[in-house]
Amino acid sequence: MKKLSFSIAIVLMVGMLVTASVSASGLPKIERSLSTSAPGPYEGSFSGTVSSDNGSQAPISMNLTHRGDVVEGSVSLGNGLSVNGGVCGTVDVPSVEQHITGTSQPDNPNQISTQMAFEVSGINIVVDLNSQISSDGSVIQAQTAIDLPWLCGRDPLLSGSLNRIES
Repeated sequence: MKKLSFSIAIVLMVGMLVTASVSASGLPKIERSLSTSAPGPYEGSFSGTVSSDNGSQAPISMNLTHRGDVVEGSVSLGNGLSVNGGVCGTVDVPSVEQHITGTSQPDNPNQISTQMAFEVSGINIVVDLNSQISSDGSVIQAQTAIDLPWLCGRDPLLSGSLNRIES
């Protein structure tokens, strides 16, 4: 179960980081539409913290582009976050730098809301992600819930708050 919870923690973190799809984790890639539209609200550099429902937290930073409904860029997560998967174990999430790509809501570009389903060690896992950027584009608030199998005994929650870095 330790391997299961470690895999879940990594996917959870990358999912939390404003993605609807993560190519590096083996999930399907998003079909890209070439867009020459103006930058969307998620475009820019952001920095803040990600917190787990067990009280742990880690620094996080993102550099994103947002054209049309495509959001992509890089994310860096520091040390300090642990994810409690109940009976499936608690895992310290290592620092990671990752390329991300996803989509915003076509009718509301200030919001990303998605559900990712994947298989870990033969078990189906569902991750719900909700992210909202403030109307002035200065703060991203994100929440991620992971639906672990009932035998784990709990479903971990993560939350993040990132502020735009003015250049």
